[in-house]
Amino acid sequence: PPHMAVAVTEALAGTVRHVVGGNGSIIATFPAAAGGESTVLHLIGFDIDDAVGVIATLRDHDDGYGFALATDAGFAHEPGFADRMPAAVHDDPVPDVTVLGGTQAFKLMAFHASRSVHELLATVPNLIGGTTSSELLVSHMGADAVEIGPADADKCTGLRWLCDHLGVTAADVIAIGDEWNDLTMLEWAGRGVAMGNAADRIRQIADEVIGHHAEDGVAIYLESLLGR
Repeated sequence: PPHMAVAVTEALAGTVRHVVGGNGSIIATFPAAAGGESTVLHLIGFDIDDAVGVIATLRDHDDGYGFALATDAGFAHEPGFADRMPAAVHDDPVPDVTVLGGTQAFKLMAFHASRSVHELLATVPNLIGGTTSSELLVSHMGADAVEIGPADADKCTGLRWLCDHLGVTAADVIAIGDEWNDLTMLEWAGRGVAMGNAADRIRQIADEVIGHHAEDGVAIYLESLLGR
């Protein structure tokens, strides 16, 4: 979500003007980098009742599940989420994220005390299929949790919307990624770039592979482009 990008955009001295966040579900301007407020341009959400229903379904199946939830009322997370995604956490956990309320959910993340994210990717879609009024997609964003959101919202959808808004064609886009939820974005962009640490499938579809994220791969790549 946009609030997680503030520190990065401030460090980039106002060169970032827009953010596509929430796995493509939140698109905003970013004058926050210059001390102003972000303006949301486009949102893709799903009904809060569907998010609550998914949580109830998974809890009924197995009480080892925990959740984090972003809605139009804010963000809440349950114990255990901070260990999996510390950068997203700025407050204390709550016993049950459904107390957050709101009318629209933008991102629901599920994790499990003893099951890996790959096990969740294999089982969660079958557990929640047909239980909601919205078509929801289960994906993986890198942390030890699965992400559940609208099937019509992903990084590619959000990036395409912003490019249309700005009058930018796919041929003029460089996209960099390392996880499964980057795949459609890398396929769409004029140049899809995979990190050195990317999953095999992401590396296979990319136009080129750059350095590992722990070795400043993105920075080195961007500096090489700007130096041409």
